[in-house]
Amino acid sequence: MRSTASSRVNPAERARVLESWPTVPAPGGSGMQEILSVLDELLPCANEHAAAAVHGSGRYWSGPLDIQRLAVSGVGLAVAGTQHLARTMGHRDSVITARLPEVIAAFGSVSHLRLDGQPLPGFAPCSGFFPVADGWLRTHANYPHHRERLFRALDITHDDALAPALAQLTGEQAESRIVAEGGIAARVATEQQWRADAASTPGPWLELTPADTPVRLFDRAGSGASTRSSDSAGCPSGSAKGPFAAPQGMTSLTPLAGVRVVSLTRVIAGPTAAKFLAALGADVLRIDPPALPELLGQHLDTDPGVRCVSWDLTDPARADDLADALDAADVLLTGYRPGSLAGLGLDAASIRDRFTHLVHAELSAWEPHGPRGGQRGFDSIVQAATGIAHHYGARDERGRWRPGALPVQALDHTAGYGMAAAACALLSTGTAGHARVSLERTARVLLDARTTRTAPDTHLTAATLTVPTEHGMLEYVPSPVRVDGARPPAESPRCEHDGVRGPAAPVRTA
Repeated sequence: MRSTASSRVNPAERARVLESWPTVPAPGGSGMQEILSVLDELLPCANEHAAAAVHGSGRYWSGPLDIQRLAVSGVGLAVAGTQHLARTMGHRDSVITARLPEVIAAFGSVSHLRLDGQPLPGFAPCSGFFPVADGWLRTHANYPHHRERLFRALDITHDDALAPALAQLTGEQAESRIVAEGGIAARVATEQQWRADAASTPGPWLELTPADTPVRLFDRAGSGASTRSSDSAGCPSGSAKGPFAAPQGMTSLTPLAGVRVVSLTRVIAGPTAAKFLAALGADVLRIDPPALPELLGQHLDTDPGVRCVSWDLTDPARADDLADALDAADVLLTGYRPGSLAGLGLDAASIRDRFTHLVHAELSAWEPHGPRGGQRGFDSIVQAATGIAHHYGARDERGRWRPGALPVQALDHTAGYGMAAAACALLSTGTAGHARVSLERTARVLLDARTTRTAPDTHLTAATLTVPTEHGMLEYVPSPVRVDGARPPAESPRCEHDGVRGPAAPVRTA
């Protein structure tokens, strides 16, 4: 027999909630139906609500691919999922929307980030496009451990040796050597080359697998629907507040109050989902390994409103802390390389067996059944491998063609909003389950949505928030969401880590 949770979220109730949504004008363009309709089997009419969620007009980015429609579709889907969950939880008077300029700013948030008035560094010198004997290679070495593996693979000891070493190798030789050492690189391919090798049956953009087990969200005392929880259930050792203690100042804009999220994600995509959920009032606990701290810029950009801890999960005491946190949570976000969490008992199958009440949203860089399935990857690397970098290529000042990149990390951000949408949609049905999205599958959506080369016609002035942090005064772009027309209040990351965050990546000088 179903628990109270499933009876509270029956199909008739879902339909009634959807019918109560206000009618708002849809933005220009038909949207990307593959994204907009992906929740329809769980939430009737979700695609209409997703298409109408982002308000505004104008063209902000140029290029041969329509990343603006990708961005609007991803955010619209997340808004539709969270609106439905909020209504199911009893917040029937809250209207969640987004505005186009704020979506555009959020996708380029790192470029607007300021610490004590100064921008933070971007890509490291050894991250970028480099000529190889038969074309181009894209590397990623922002993190010190990836730089070390890159150097070891090529038998070099300093940054200036990278380009000469790669020039002696073909793209296939260079990529295979670097990947074999645990580094990250990809040959720059044309779209046609990628399609010839890619998975022939990639599956849906967002793979959703509902389970039969009820979630606990609606069974907790007070249903968890009106205020953020501050109880001490599952309190980890060394923390008197418990894993989901509420911060101050989050009582007016909290349609997801009571939702508890554990985030085992890094870089942009997974943390974007966590930032979005936190902005709407969810309690989010991010856990990083002490040996591999997040880069400062990434941390400050994606962790406002998120509680951040540094736990060594190979330590049995910390593993117990995590188990307590997962037992108390509603959602788990994971974004590490497939298979890398299996040794900790945190792969999808183990999570499903040990924590049957959880909604688990999982991110990977590559389509699981493609030639790179299971490998490490980043947005920029996926762009290179799928043909996006080739589409954005151009002649430099010396007349030499070189590959290019999207103006923002659109694959990361869109996948992150997909994770948030999936988590909320599954929760709103009252049952646990699993969701999976990949950066490569997101690239496929972008490439499949053919368009002509566009030029911007609207200037963006990014609206930022400013808060004090342990590192200085932070100016950042908040999550692109509004509740009853108001943006969420400014919040800094809530760090309770065992050490310090890693340094910012060194500045690229050429």
